[in-house]
Amino acid sequence: MSQNNEATRMNGYKLPLDDRYRIDDATVDLLEVQRQTVELLGQLDRHPRNLRIQVGEVSLELTWPDEPVPAAAAPAPVPPAAPVEKSEPVGEYLTSPGVGVFYHAREPGAEPFVTVGSTVHKGQQIGVIEAMKLMLPVEADRSGRITSVVKGNGEPVEYAEPLFAIDPEPERG
Repeated sequence: MSQNNEATRMNGYKLPLDDRYRIDDATVDLLEVQRQTVELLGQLDRHPRNLRIQVGEVSLELTWPDEPVPAAAAPAPVPPAAPVEKSEPVGEYLTSPGVGVFYHAREPGAEPFVTVGSTVHKGQQIGVIEAMKLMLPVEADRSGRITSVVKGNGEPVEYAEPLFAIDPEPERG
């Protein structure tokens, strides 16, 4: 890209050519690689798991999630979850405060926060929702006894979706 004393166009933007905005050839090349990469990603039917770009000697590498992962990089297997007792719910529900993936315990293999028959108190943590890589605590909004597990471990949940059935304690007045 030639530079003269007039304004230069870069990705559709007009830049003045005083010393504050002077762009060297390497920056121009990098911006062009960025533009072409964004264009390429926009043409794909799904996003890759990894994208590697090398400018010197030009290289581009894309990998997708369903490609085999080398054994050294494979995550440790998660032990199967204990069977979830899913009976017809009785009573009222403790519901999801948001959208994400619901987990019964802090981490794989840990004891669940609550099980059928557990007594819970208002404000007690009863699970975790993973939303955009954030682990958000789920707390009981009332006290009572858990009568049924409605959502299994690792299942997606929507806002206000039932997680547990609860037989609420009578309110003290």
